[in-house]
Amino acid sequence: MKFFDIFPTFAEAPYSYIVVPIIVVCSIIGFHNKSFFHALVLHPYEIARGKRIHTLLTSALIHRNWRHLLFNCVVIFGLGYDMFGNLKQESGTTIASLVTPLLFIMIIILPNLFQYLQEKGNFIHTSIGASNLTFGLFGFSFLYFPLQPTHSFIIPFINNSAQYWLAVLLLLIFLLTIPKSKINKRLHLIAYLTGSFLAIIIRPQSFLEIQTVFKIFPLT
Repeated sequence: MKFFDIFPTFAEAPYSYIVVPIIVVCSIIGFHNKSFFHALVLHPYEIARGKRIHTLLTSALIHRNWRHLLFNCVVIFGLGYDMFGNLKQESGTTIASLVTPLLFIMIIILPNLFQYLQEKGNFIHTSIGASNLTFGLFGFSFLYFPLQPTHSFIIPFINNSAQYWLAVLLLLIFLLTIPKSKINKRLHLIAYLTGSFLAIIIRPQSFLEIQTVFKIFPLT
């Protein structure tokens, strides 16, 4: 087996191969060109005044440093491949090809809209990075097939994706309690929940399967 055989083909993960290079190129340009960087930065205060509306989407294309960029790109590549594959498995290639980019855009924009509503009066607040897409894809991946078997070396009682989803949710909520951090933890949580709800909307059967895991809201 050759090294590149471990990667999916373009047909198996088209949007991973499209989106990740765009993010990498834009981020590298932003590292060296401040005018380009500032043109894409999300600034809720200006959006509230009818300016820079495009940054609700474009802020995901730039990053502050290589660590931030590489983590997001690795996750987006892997979970973007997972999203496209799951949609293709359930609904076919055509639906997957149409729905995947729409989900990407929604996962980026919806948390940024929430951020805008929270910070539109704060002149100094800005935001960049594809972390909303990263955490949204985590939420989507966990709940699209919530009964999928999975295990954690850290938390041994986790047996499926729904339990993993809950563990990550509790961790994100806990991180909100840690003060004085430059990480936008609230955005991560909102993005995670956004991806989770979109998974249930796209595949309503997921909600019924979640019920069987947590035994909530019994139907009978």
